Amino acid sequence: MRLRGLALGARSSWLAAVLAGVVLVGVVVPLHRHQAVATKFDLVEERVWLLPPVGALRVASLGFHAMAADVVWLLAVQYIGGHFMTDQRLPELRRLLDTVVGLDPHFVEAYTLGALFLNYSGAQPQAALDLLQRGYHANPDRWELPYDIARTYYLELKDYAKALEWFQITDRLPGRPQYVPRFIARLYAATGQRETALELWQAMRDSATSDWVRAIADREIAKLERQPPAPPARGGAATP
Repeated sequence: MRLRGLALGARSSWLAAVLAGVVLVGVVVPLHRHQAVATKFDLVEERVWLLPPVGALRVASLGFHAMAADVVWLLAVQYIGGHFMTDQRLPELRRLLDTVVGLDPHFVEAYTLGALFLNYSGAQPQAALDLLQRGYHANPDRWELPYDIARTYYLELKDYAKALEWFQITDRLPGRPQYVPRFIARLYAATGQRETALELWQAMRDSATSDWVRAIADREIAKLERQPPAPPARGGAATP
């Protein structure tokens, strides 16, 4: 399995950089008329605006589709970072993500992190679900995608039946976290929403590799901790 992370990683050799420059000329090179006065954020916005359609990039990348996806992903990370620190509005994020996964359908982190930001900075849970389901169909052996689908149904859409269905799919996949059966048991028992939601956010925070993701998780945990615990379930059902 390739380790992708948030940046280009080991594949950012000088050869990759040269190829990326050829593939994305006009995207990674700022317009000369703005060079003297544009801020770094302005240049990122400009590169996003200039990004060609995925079909053109697939042709231009001469078969190096995954490498081109890495370059566009780096651009997406810069775009997210600029808006996360300012207005937290990401109108071009979905197009960037569609481009990345169109170039490399097996880039799992683009689906999972992209869906997270569609949810929490773009307020687009259905778009996040669409992206994750696209990823699951392209990568049916990766537990991360059905897990994030289940989490989206649970936390955002409050559709516990769908959440249960996708947690059960996750439970059948290799490498899934040990705590997944506990979420299944909680959903079967229809126990309190607050406690399960806290566990989901804490699991996200503990596994996060990005400060942005940890910040989102910490914010949601703090909101839940301010809420009073739910009363015991009628009939005295025990929490698994």
